[in-house]
Amino acid sequence: MQSENVRGTESVQMEMLLDALPKGSASDPSAQRLARFITTISNKKVPVSSFSRIWTLGSLQARVTAGYLAYWLRSRFSDSEEKQRLKSEAHLAAALQLFGTMGYLRGAVMKIGQMLANLPEVVPEEFAEVLSALHFEAPPMHYSLVREVFLDEFCREPEEVFASFNQQAFAAASLGQVHRARLHSGEEVAVKIQYPGIARTIKSDLRTLRLLLQPLCLSIDWQDALAKLADIERMLLMETDYAQEAIFGKLARSTFTDADRVVVPLVFEEFSTKRVLTTEYLQGCHLDEYLAGNPGQAERDHFTHLLTVATYRLYYRLHWLPADPHPGNFIFMADGRLGIIDFGCTLVLGDEDWIFSNKAIQAALDRDLPSLNSAIAMACRFDDPDDMEPDHLEVIRSGFYWFMEPWLQEGVFDFGDRDFFLRGIDNVIEAARKGYTRSVPMTIWSNRFTLGGRAFCYKLRGRCEFRKIFLQESVWQQQ
Repeated sequence: MQSENVRGTESVQMEMLLDALPKGSASDPSAQRLARFITTISNKKVPVSSFSRIWTLGSLQARVTAGYLAYWLRSRFSDSEEKQRLKSEAHLAAALQLFGTMGYLRGAVMKIGQMLANLPEVVPEEFAEVLSALHFEAPPMHYSLVREVFLDEFCREPEEVFASFNQQAFAAASLGQVHRARLHSGEEVAVKIQYPGIARTIKSDLRTLRLLLQPLCLSIDWQDALAKLADIERMLLMETDYAQEAIFGKLARSTFTDADRVVVPLVFEEFSTKRVLTTEYLQGCHLDEYLAGNPGQAERDHFTHLLTVATYRLYYRLHWLPADPHPGNFIFMADGRLGIIDFGCTLVLGDEDWIFSNKAIQAALDRDLPSLNSAIAMACRFDDPDDMEPDHLEVIRSGFYWFMEPWLQEGVFDFGDRDFFLRGIDNVIEAARKGYTRSVPMTIWSNRFTLGGRAFCYKLRGRCEFRKIFLQESVWQQQ
């Protein structure tokens, strides 16, 4: 009888966990199930002290570890089918624990959750499904905190600034949340509002990470680690400057015409500050909702083409790497246009990095092995390829060849090819396992740009004439 009660309790818990999963807009338009699960988070301010954030993460680790230990003990006496069920329960419970904690801490910690969610085939399916909600369905802050930000930035409440303002956020992510509103002139807009204290949380998390990495101080990689952490902090703090993002948005918008079918929303400067960004509202859906409609291959290929054109256009005309290509930043519009709505994490390549990047690309295109090896050595902070261990050089070179595959192939390239995608992921894992991580800071963002973009296209199962688009857009390199 006791075992039946335990099994009944587990069944109820499983139903509750499944009920909390993010749902598609058709079955749950306002994500009410998930909203109920995270209501308590929404009413709390983001913790900013290092101690409180470390304590929260430590508690999370203990809870997740206990959950997997329970799974291990229970699965020892179960058949294969029951073990799989128990494993799925453990993954799901752990993912929801991660979701809740990352949604509470926000900032750099939540960025990690977003990156995990954007790596299909790498994390368990249950993790990817739950954590994907961190892209735009994270716990929103309570409306009282929204009012607090507006009073600080405009000395007026939202209802005074706009003709109408929806108090319920329709999207929330790592640094801020978005509300729909209407200007007095009639335009419908999206208003992104930054969480209070978010810049302090980033500084706190990076300070903690430096302390955790202190044992590396006597190794040759210590200065490399410090340089990367400094660059990560710089980029994350730049994301908290919505005035800078507004400038990026205006520049990006100017590079596309109506014929390009790529849309960057108009920025309304009068209603934007360092912590509030007001832009044109784009009607459409994100990747998961788009895929739930079971689009045909031609439609998937169309959007993959637009995404490739957009990234090449920004790279060759503005010398940008959009270093945060996650699903929450793209809008699939009903008329076939692709919206790009976030430029907070944008790496602007300086002259030295721009020249170096294109030399490495050209060496691979020309199949010039000596020049490519020299570029790889420089990227890994070695003076000469001969200074690298042969295996180190081979692993990094294999990864760069994977990166260049679409550039070298004539005709249509299939980003939905599972073997292709996993070869890239396996290379990253091998490099990390062997400790081949020393590199110039730019590679953090170029790798994030590449892996994120290819994970997006892999989920989309899209194809495009990648090399043809590259040749068309790279003409700007000579101008």
